[in-house]
Amino acid sequence: MFRKQSLEERIARRQAELPPRDPRSQFDHPVAKNLFVVSLVVTVAAHVVGGIVLAVYLH
Repeated sequence: MFRKQSLEERIARRQAELPPRDPRSQFDHPVAKNLFVVSLVVTVAAHVVGGIVLAVYLH
């Protein structure tokens, strides 16, 4: 009567409740997209700052 749902049944129920995903999107989760953008910005900023420091140091 009060049977616990199996893992597969719980996953299927959660996926059915999710809004439809945009097929053009590369990211399933918005946090993943935000982390990717932040890491990209930090990497570019570090390269720019490193290039400036190296140019000043070698000059």
